[in-house]
Amino acid sequence: MEDDMVRADSPFLATHVAGMLSRTRDRVISLVPGSSKAPLEVWLQDELQLYRFKRGSYEHADGFWAEEAGRIHLRTEARHLERTLVHELVHSSLSDAWSVLPGTLEEGVCDWVSTHICPHSAAQLRAGRLSAACFGLGSLEIEVELRSASPGGPAEVLASYASILLEGGIDPSISPIEVFQLEAGRSNSGLSGPRKKALYGLAFFLIDRIASSESGLESLYELCVRAKAQELPVVPTDWLLEAADLEGLEPAQWKPGLAEAFSGAELAELVAMYPDFLGSAIDRLPVPTSGASGSEELRFAMRVNPR
Repeated sequence: MEDDMVRADSPFLATHVAGMLSRTRDRVISLVPGSSKAPLEVWLQDELQLYRFKRGSYEHADGFWAEEAGRIHLRTEARHLERTLVHELVHSSLSDAWSVLPGTLEEGVCDWVSTHICPHSAAQLRAGRLSAACFGLGSLEIEVELRSASPGGPAEVLASYASILLEGGIDPSISPIEVFQLEAGRSNSGLSGPRKKALYGLAFFLIDRIASSESGLESLYELCVRAKAQELPVVPTDWLLEAADLEGLEPAQWKPGLAEAFSGAELAELVAMYPDFLGSAIDRLPVPTSGASGSEELRFAMRVNPR
């Protein structure tokens, strides 16, 4: 839009981000029902702060949306600048109908849209959010195994196996109900970094399940409109659980879905995220001896189990 403005110390960076804004904003609108565009400013800052004379609690953030100012703030050195911009664009574009989303779920909507507009980093975001959700509910067991098989021969045979348990250090563990109650996206939430990340992860997991059909976010938006029409303060939790095909609010009812959410791409990202831990597990795998022909293939497999 002509009224949009990007401010940065570097003219090159300002132009670069203006290009990102131009090519992503309409895509955000197309993916998010009930969204709209208004004049917008984007500020690039080395250290995030809303006002020059007052510093907010943004030390762990790469960006934030200042609604009253109509402004997106982005950290200049953000690792995924475009993805962060898209996340904040979603916040800036949501209509009032979305205001009845409870707890941290709006953050899940922003992350879901980011994975679709920035596919180059989608697996990394998904792996980070899903593993954080597992840590919030307890821990994450990663299993690795080697299977041997002769080319064109019989089925694979398990040759060796190892596992490792990753702890998130969140004590007490998070109850799923908290993702509907706590607004982890607020700078004044008072939540520790790990708890905030876990809630972001649970919110993403929930939204990803709701938006898994071809209609994307449409069914979630319809729940918001329905809640608004009934003058409810927030979308009821049971509506959201039903939409996500989750049976309840016990951690055991969420963990199987979390395990299923990890595809091969997310598992590959876990290897990059925890190379030392996984390297230790892989080192413990005894390499099977070859058969008489010496032609067996060794195949590596990996899976996760929230604990």
